Amino acid sequence: DAEDATFLECTFADLTIAEGTWERTSWRGGGLTGVRVLGGRFARSRWRGVRLERTALSGCELLSAHLRDVRVEAGMLDAVNLRGATLQDVTFSDCVLRDVDLGGAKLSDVSFAGCRIERLDLSKATLARVDLRGATFTLARGYDRLGGAILDVGQVLELAPALAAQLGIDVRHPQP
Repeated sequence: DAEDATFLECTFADLTIAEGTWERTSWRGGGLTGVRVLGGRFARSRWRGVRLERTALSGCELLSAHLRDVRVEAGMLDAVNLRGATLQDVTFSDCVLRDVDLGGAKLSDVSFAGCRIERLDLSKATLARVDLRGATFTLARGYDRLGGAILDVGQVLELAPALAAQLGIDVRHPQP
């Protein structure tokens, strides 16, 4: 139980954390390297200037968390709940994000270079300068929230059928 704790320039390396209450913790500097977190509760936590390398978060709750100037490299987020979170100047590089819930979250200046994103939930999320170029992704929900995202042409073409369906457009082949 580390509820309400403050971690200044702390680095955790090569360990597994199962469960645990980390709610309202504050992380400044330092990072996690080679760490596996299983089911940790980090609701309303604050992360600033933190680096996560080869770190896996599985079944974690980061409800209403605030991440600023955070770097996540070669990591995995699996079934992570970031509903209502704020992500500002966050970089994901070469990560796998699976079943991540960003419902109601606010993302600004976030990038996902080289990431594989599966079943992302953007329901009621707000995006500003969210760079998805170079990422492969599928959405579970929230096609209507992609305003503010930066996509490459290939991604737009892949999304076209889902976006058309979201807008109620009936797309058919030409009649012979």
